[in-house]
Amino acid sequence: MKKWIWIVIAIVIGASVGGYAYARHSQNENIYAQAMKRGRLQISNKNYTAAETSFTNALKRKPNDEQANKVLNQTQSFIAANDLFNSRKFGQAKGEYQSVVDVKKGSELLADRAKQQITKIKGIQKNLGNYTKIYDQALDQTGEGKYTESNSTLDKIFSDKSIHQKYYADILKKAEDLRNKNNDAISGNSSSSSNDFDSSNSDSNTSNNPNVSSNKSASLTSAEKKAAAAYKGSNEYTVTQKQKDLNGKPITQAQINSARQQISAAGVDSNAMSDQDVRNIIKGAHQKGETIGQYVKSRY
Repeated sequence: MKKWIWIVIAIVIGASVGGYAYARHSQNENIYAQAMKRGRLQISNKNYTAAETSFTNALKRKPNDEQANKVLNQTQSFIAANDLFNSRKFGQAKGEYQSVVDVKKGSELLADRAKQQITKIKGIQKNLGNYTKIYDQALDQTGEGKYTESNSTLDKIFSDKSIHQKYYADILKKAEDLRNKNNDAISGNSSSSSNDFDSSNSDSNTSNNPNVSSNKSASLTSAEKKAAAAYKGSNEYTVTQKQKDLNGKPITQAQINSARQQISAAGVDSNAMSDQDVRNIIKGAHQKGETIGQYVKSRY
């Protein structure tokens, strides 16, 4: 009789433990499913940080779940890409968006939105290239004292409907500053010469004459002050003339300005570079047979 009692007790205990384990597993599955559903809903509503939290909660219930890991990583990449895009680091942003697209069996909605952003970035980079080309032409004309012609060239930038979008704030500011200098020169309010538009000339004149003190810091723009504070590159005054040349010819300021735009478009902060750093990039890209954008993306 006692033997049967113990058998019954064992069966009851086993059933209780099994029932608890099943209930716990069922509860975990339910919480996991709800967290995944919330995450997808948050993506649909463009609440990406909330989606990241939901997918993280899903992984707490199923730590090694492949699907939860995929959509979590995909969401985090999309958030990082958005941050880079908003910082106008378009080259890096495009790479992050591409990593979102490359996820297999993840969130198709995230992948579609990433594709749209990549297309948008390509358009922005194309416009930046066009604006930079126009600006460099105007800069050369100003350097030659052709102030009216320079302004006419700059009008191609100002008349473009896209130029006032936030993506082009930097090149627009440069174009406006150049137009103001042109207008001062035309009206005779400026005593500056064409060399004042070419920083490499003014730098060399100061450094080669020990009797001339530099007051450039007093006339720096806010952008130039920021660049000076962030500067970690080559010292402009310790390089030889040969280091400033490409194939025996001096690298012009217009080439440097154009390269800076391409560097920025590739997602690298050109403000932290000296003119000589930019020259080195121009020379390196030429030697490798690469565009400046390709060169900096693979090395910075």
